[in-house]
Amino acid sequence: MKFESIKKEKDPQNVIVLSEAVYHSSLGEYFLGQTDKITFGGEYNGWGGLINPTDSRVNMFLNAYTISNFSNESLTAEGWLSSTLSGKVKSSLDYAAGNQAIIPPPMPKVKIQSANFVSKTPTSGTYTFVRRIEPSETLTKHDFQGMYIIPPGSSFTLFFLSPGKSQVQTRVAFGWWEERI
Repeated sequence: MKFESIKKEKDPQNVIVLSEAVYHSSLGEYFLGQTDKITFGGEYNGWGGLINPTDSRVNMFLNAYTISNFSNESLTAEGWLSSTLSGKVKSSLDYAAGNQAIIPPPMPKVKIQSANFVSKTPTSGTYTFVRRIEPSETLTKHDFQGMYIIPPGSSFTLFFLSPGKSQVQTRVAFGWWEERI
Protein backbone atom coordinates (compact mmCIF):
# COMPACT_ATOMS: atom_id res chain seq x y z
CA MET A 1 0.00 0.00 0.00
CA LYS A 2 1.39 3.38 -1.00
CA PHE A 3 0.58 6.60 0.85
CA GLU A 4 1.07 9.99 -0.69
CA SER A 5 1.63 13.01 1.41
CA ILE A 6 -0.91 15.75 1.07
CA LYS A 7 0.48 19.25 0.90
CA LYS A 8 -0.96 21.29 3.73
CA GLU A 9 -1.89 24.87 3.04
CA LYS A 10 -0.50 27.50 5.38
CA ASP A 11 -3.85 29.27 5.48
CA PRO A 12 -7.13 27.42 5.07
CA GLN A 13 -9.32 28.36 2.11
CA ASN A 14 -12.32 30.55 2.94
CA VAL A 15 -15.64 29.28 1.69
CA ILE A 16 -18.70 31.50 1.62
CA VAL A 17 -22.14 29.94 1.35
CA LEU A 18 -24.94 32.25 0.23
CA SER A 19 -28.60 31.44 0.03
CA GLU A 20 -30.02 31.47 -3.48
CA ALA A 21 -31.93 34.72 -2.77
CA VAL A 22 -28.85 36.52 -1.39
CA TYR A 23 -26.77 35.38 -4.36
CA HIS A 24 -29.32 36.71 -6.86
CA SER A 25 -29.69 39.93 -4.87
CA SER A 26 -25.94 40.49 -5.12
CA LEU A 27 -26.28 40.17 -8.90
CA GLY A 28 -29.18 42.66 -9.01
CA GLU A 29 -31.70 39.96 -9.97
CA TYR A 30 -33.78 39.83 -6.73
CA PHE A 31 -36.87 42.01 -6.36
CA LEU A 32 -39.44 42.85 -3.67
CA GLY A 33 -42.85 44.41 -4.10
CA GLN A 34 -46.50 44.47 -3.18
CA THR A 35 -49.94 44.94 -4.66
CA ASP A 36 -52.20 47.84 -3.90
CA LYS A 37 -54.93 46.97 -1.41
CA ILE A 38 -57.24 44.36 -2.92
CA THR A 39 -60.92 44.89 -2.08
CA PHE A 40 -63.59 42.20 -2.46
CA GLY A 41 -66.73 40.81 -0.85
CA GLY A 42 -70.40 40.26 -1.51
CA GLU A 43 -70.51 38.09 -4.62
CA TYR A 44 -67.11 39.31 -5.79
CA ASN A 45 -63.58 37.97 -5.41
CA GLY A 46 -60.13 39.54 -5.86
CA TRP A 47 -56.63 38.52 -6.88
CA GLY A 48 -52.99 39.60 -6.78
CA GLY A 49 -50.02 38.05 -8.49
CA LEU A 50 -46.74 38.07 -10.33
CA ILE A 51 -47.27 38.16 -14.08
CA ASN A 52 -44.34 37.32 -16.37
CA PRO A 53 -44.96 39.06 -19.72
CA THR A 54 -44.54 37.00 -22.88
CA ASP A 55 -41.71 39.27 -24.08
CA SER A 56 -39.78 39.43 -20.77
CA ARG A 57 -37.01 37.00 -21.81
CA VAL A 58 -36.64 35.95 -18.14
CA ASN A 59 -37.74 33.07 -15.96
CA MET A 60 -39.17 34.21 -12.62
CA PHE A 61 -38.27 32.21 -9.48
CA LEU A 62 -40.66 32.70 -6.54
CA ASN A 63 -38.96 32.98 -3.16
CA ALA A 64 -41.65 34.37 -0.84
CA TYR A 65 -45.12 35.83 -0.48
CA THR A 66 -47.08 37.42 2.35
CA ILE A 67 -50.80 38.01 2.64
CA SER A 68 -52.00 40.75 5.01
CA ASN A 69 -55.63 40.52 6.11
CA PHE A 70 -56.96 43.96 7.10
CA SER A 71 -60.43 42.69 7.99
CA ASN A 72 -62.13 41.17 11.01
CA GLU A 73 -62.97 38.01 9.03
CA SER A 74 -60.89 35.02 7.95
CA LEU A 75 -59.89 35.04 4.28
CA THR A 76 -59.36 32.15 1.88
CA ALA A 77 -56.65 32.41 -0.78
CA GLU A 78 -56.09 29.93 -3.59
CA GLY A 79 -52.73 29.57 -5.33
CA TRP A 80 -52.88 29.42 -9.14
CA LEU A 81 -50.21 28.90 -11.80
CA SER A 82 -50.62 30.08 -15.40
CA SER A 83 -54.32 30.88 -15.01
CA THR A 84 -56.47 33.25 -17.01
CA LEU A 85 -57.89 35.94 -14.73
CA SER A 86 -60.66 38.47 -15.17
CA GLY A 87 -61.30 41.91 -13.75
CA LYS A 88 -59.96 45.42 -14.18
CA VAL A 89 -56.21 44.84 -13.81
CA LYS A 90 -54.09 47.31 -11.88
CA SER A 91 -50.28 47.21 -12.05
CA SER A 92 -48.40 48.11 -8.88
CA LEU A 93 -45.52 50.58 -8.80
CA ASP A 94 -44.54 49.42 -5.30
CA TYR A 95 -41.41 47.35 -6.07
CA ALA A 96 -37.65 47.61 -5.71
CA ALA A 97 -34.46 45.73 -6.40
CA GLY A 98 -33.13 43.94 -3.35
CA ASN A 99 -29.64 45.27 -4.09
CA GLN A 100 -29.84 49.03 -3.66
CA ALA A 101 -26.06 49.36 -4.00
CA ILE A 102 -26.34 49.08 -7.79
CA ILE A 103 -26.78 52.52 -9.37
CA PRO A 104 -29.15 52.87 -11.11
CA PRO A 105 -31.10 50.06 -9.43
CA PRO A 106 -32.23 47.22 -11.72
CA MET A 107 -35.87 47.13 -12.79
CA PRO A 108 -37.90 43.89 -12.83
CA LYS A 109 -39.37 42.51 -16.03
CA VAL A 110 -42.10 40.68 -14.06
CA LYS A 111 -45.20 42.74 -13.17
CA ILE A 112 -47.11 42.84 -9.89
CA GLN A 113 -50.80 43.06 -10.73
CA SER A 114 -54.15 42.82 -8.94
CA ALA A 115 -57.89 43.20 -9.46
CA ASN A 116 -60.78 44.14 -7.16
CA PHE A 117 -64.41 42.92 -7.24
CA VAL A 118 -63.90 40.09 -9.74
CA SER A 119 -67.00 38.08 -10.69
CA LYS A 120 -65.30 35.13 -12.42
CA THR A 121 -62.99 32.49 -10.96
CA PRO A 122 -59.68 31.64 -12.70
CA THR A 123 -59.88 29.57 -15.85
CA SER A 124 -57.25 27.23 -17.23
CA GLY A 125 -53.98 27.05 -15.35
CA THR A 126 -53.29 24.89 -12.31
CA TYR A 127 -54.89 25.21 -8.86
CA THR A 128 -52.02 24.39 -6.49
CA PHE A 129 -53.04 25.12 -2.88
CA VAL A 130 -55.38 26.90 -0.48
CA ARG A 131 -54.43 29.10 2.50
CA ARG A 132 -56.53 30.50 5.34
CA ILE A 133 -55.57 33.93 6.71
CA GLU A 134 -56.93 34.82 10.12
CA PRO A 135 -58.44 38.28 10.87
CA SER A 136 -55.99 41.17 11.24
CA GLU A 137 -52.97 38.89 10.62
CA THR A 138 -50.23 38.47 8.04
CA LEU A 139 -49.42 35.03 6.65
CA THR A 140 -45.83 34.63 5.48
CA LYS A 141 -44.58 31.84 3.23
CA HIS A 142 -40.91 32.08 2.32
CA ASP A 143 -37.81 30.19 1.33
CA PHE A 144 -39.35 28.56 -1.71
CA GLN A 145 -35.78 28.80 -3.07
CA GLY A 146 -37.12 29.12 -6.61
CA MET A 147 -39.26 25.96 -6.56
CA TYR A 148 -41.90 27.82 -8.56
CA ILE A 149 -40.32 28.69 -11.93
CA ILE A 150 -42.57 30.94 -13.98
CA PRO A 151 -41.63 31.30 -17.67
CA PRO A 152 -42.61 34.20 -19.96
CA GLY A 153 -46.36 34.28 -20.60
CA SER A 154 -47.15 32.65 -17.27
CA SER A 155 -48.06 33.74 -13.72
CA PHE A 156 -48.22 32.96 -10.01
CA THR A 157 -51.47 34.31 -8.55
CA LEU A 158 -53.26 34.36 -5.22
CA PHE A 159 -57.03 34.34 -5.78
CA PHE A 160 -59.17 35.54 -2.87
CA LEU A 161 -62.64 34.07 -2.37
CA SER A 162 -65.42 36.33 -1.17
CA PRO A 163 -66.00 35.88 2.59
CA GLY A 164 -69.71 36.61 2.20
CA LYS A 165 -71.70 39.82 2.44
CA SER A 166 -69.04 42.01 4.01
CA GLN A 167 -66.38 43.91 2.07
CA VAL A 168 -62.77 43.15 3.02
CA GLN A 169 -59.25 44.22 2.07
CA THR A 170 -55.93 42.45 1.75
CA ARG A 171 -52.49 43.16 0.34
CA VAL A 172 -49.98 40.70 -1.09
CA ALA A 173 -46.20 41.12 -1.10
CA PHE A 174 -43.68 39.05 -3.06
CA GLY A 175 -39.97 38.28 -3.20
CA TRP A 176 -38.58 36.78 -6.43
CA TRP A 177 -35.58 36.70 -8.69
CA GLU A 178 -35.30 36.77 -12.46
CA GLU A 179 -32.82 34.96 -14.70
CA ARG A 180 -32.35 35.73 -18.38
CA ILE A 181 -33.30 32.86 -20.66
